[in-house]
Amino acid sequence: AQNKGSDDCGGFLKNYSGWISYYKALTTNCVWTIEMKPGHKIILQILPLNLTCGKEYLEVRDQRAGPDNFLKVCGGTGFVYQSSHNVATVKYSRDSHHPASSFNVYFYGIPQGAKA
Repeated sequence: AQNKGSDDCGGFLKNYSGWISYYKALTTNCVWTIEMKPGHKIILQILPLNLTCGKEYLEVRDQRAGPDNFLKVCGGTGFVYQSSHNVATVKYSRDSHHPASSFNVYFYGIPQGAKA
């Protein structure tokens, strides 16, 4: 069953599935931490993005795979990211003088050996 998503600026999401929707940034950096049960990994589906490159971006980090394992995007037709473990973060960052843009990220967990 899908759980309620988050349209707050950041937070801790401990659900089997849900979404992050954002459209009203009063702050310039928002970080959401997603955690699944041990033995699961996270699939993130970033819906088509139209952020202003150079002024704002969305970043996904695999928290247990090392500092270089991340995806940083500002536009495109959509992306799918698969974590290697059960914890990942999604960060939205923008220039303080730039208005916020909206975006949507759907996430769900699958067992470690399963295919997305």
